[in-house]
Amino acid sequence: MKLIDKYGRVHDYLRLSVTDKCNFRCFYCNPKTSKECNTGKESILSYEELLGIIRIFSQQLGFKKFRLTGGEPLVRKGIIDFLYEANELKKQSYFELGLTTNGFYLSDNIEKIKSAGVDRINISLDTLQKKKFKEITKIAVIENVFDGIYKSIDIGFSPVKINTVIMKNVNDDEILDFADFAVNNDVNVRFIEFMPFADNDWNKDDFLSYRDIKNIVEQKYRLSPILNQENSVAKDYLIEGEKGRVSFISSISEHFCSSCNRVRISSHGDFRLCLFSNGAAHLNFKQLFKESKTDDDIIASLENLMFTKWEKHPDEDSLKEMKSNNMFKIGG
Repeated sequence: MKLIDKYGRVHDYLRLSVTDKCNFRCFYCNPKTSKECNTGKESILSYEELLGIIRIFSQQLGFKKFRLTGGEPLVRKGIIDFLYEANELKKQSYFELGLTTNGFYLSDNIEKIKSAGVDRINISLDTLQKKKFKEITKIAVIENVFDGIYKSIDIGFSPVKINTVIMKNVNDDEILDFADFAVNNDVNVRFIEFMPFADNDWNKDDFLSYRDIKNIVEQKYRLSPILNQENSVAKDYLIEGEKGRVSFISSISEHFCSSCNRVRISSHGDFRLCLFSNGAAHLNFKQLFKESKTDDDIIASLENLMFTKWEKHPDEDSLKEMKSNNMFKIGG
């Protein structure tokens, strides 16, 4: 069985948030006007419930890719044991398991993460500068993040992906530095357009499109597109004559909604059809499990809800007005 919406898009990729807690306070993700991330372990999905979700989506719905997000996944106690349990399901259904992290706890856990069957690591890093890192995250720990990146490379993750949100007058002066970082370390730097979320101070004056960013990279490097990247959210490029690669995620200037194959579940169990949607609170997995719904009941509800997915997300001005949307609550 497949999850298909009314536009014929087959969904086989689930982004699953394991916590709404984060030790960073990046303004574009967790603005000062938002409530504290940590809402308590009783309100978020238990590990048993998370495993139940992975089982249903992998075994019943044929999902081939799962990415664990947060908040920051590695702040949750017991996360490594959970990864080993998820790996047992992975052995049965042969899906890909990824992890997105801010890198703070990565160096201390990377060997266990690798042995627990995680296939891919994405590390969020918006500046290479120590002072600016503290200004963005409100915590002075950039060395921890670099250690996590280098140890991920050394242990064999390939490619290590670096997620970098580019904001004008914040870090746009580092675009070429990040391209150099990709070359020097043989990693994939993914330049992400600054996206509007509730109270994160998004405005058009701070926005750089992927074409603007790409033009800056091409001041120094020749880029060759990597073709046939089915359902990829990123425009991927090799750097001619060099190691490493760069990618561009154009969620705002050139959306990729027509090929969308992903859905999300927040740490509280809310099923979301789109990163930018207001959520589908009437379909909450924590509640479904509490009511002892069968797999068939859950799948029927999912199928019905899929037909309400919009063809494409609204424009940026409309997105900015969606006050219930905070990135840390959604699971990036």
